[in-house]
Amino acid sequence: MEDTNQTLRIFAIPLEPARQVIRALMDRLFKIEVSGVEHIPLEGGGIIVCNHTDLIDVPVQAVHSPRRIVYFGKAELFEPDEEVTRFLFQEGSFLNMLPGIMLLKPVLSRFLSFWADIVRAQMHEWGGRPIVRNFRGDSARESVEYYRDLEDYMVQLIKEGNLISLYPEGTRTDTGVMAPFKALAAKLAIRAQAPIIPTGITGSFGFLTPQSILSGRIFSTKIHYNVGKPIPPSEFPKTDEKKAAKELTAELEKQVYALTLHPERRDHARGKTRVL
Repeated sequence: MEDTNQTLRIFAIPLEPARQVIRALMDRLFKIEVSGVEHIPLEGGGIIVCNHTDLIDVPVQAVHSPRRIVYFGKAELFEPDEEVTRFLFQEGSFLNMLPGIMLLKPVLSRFLSFWADIVRAQMHEWGGRPIVRNFRGDSARESVEYYRDLEDYMVQLIKEGNLISLYPEGTRTDTGVMAPFKALAAKLAIRAQAPIIPTGITGSFGFLTPQSILSGRIFSTKIHYNVGKPIPPSEFPKTDEKKAAKELTAELEKQVYALTLHPERRDHARGKTRVL
């Protein structure tokens, strides 16, 4: 599949022109204020973390970054042909009622497969990587092995010089309140010995909801996205990996929270963070 994607990337739209167009549209349509992007390293591996409030968080982060960011999306997004095929050829589908439609099924299947290959190539070009969410497998052992291999893969990407993005809450907030952070981002940074960049976004909760769009609130709400200073490996806790990840996670949670506050409260909140 990787070889196929390499070939099909000739059909992919390059990231930079697409990013410039999307950013211009977003800046024209919405009120987005960004600060601190100079803190994002221009090269080398690293992890950028942020609180997660809405689907708009990812494009805001991506278009204002000075470099490509690698994102991990649910595997279903990389297999669009499967859902369409199930819908078109399910029992009782209107297509199955058309004379001779089954003769066209192989042609449609090949077309959908080719289309999916192009989608995967495009997402890979823009930094997308598939993961299986809530993987269970056939046994607990298989599940453990999957997540162990996934962590190894993420570490490898970082060591190869990629900047990856993780949302340590694990999912979008349902209340607008930042949830406790999980330790994965800190663990990966420690394993890869790469800097971790805290960022915070505010104003985007409920941004891309039907209510926000229909009421027009989407055009009047102001989003603030703030990038903090990277925490280099030299400042990671000097203890065993598990304890270090826990301590670094607590520090990240404080710093990201501070970055979601208004500027006049931000320095005060940072002053309460513990030096590692």
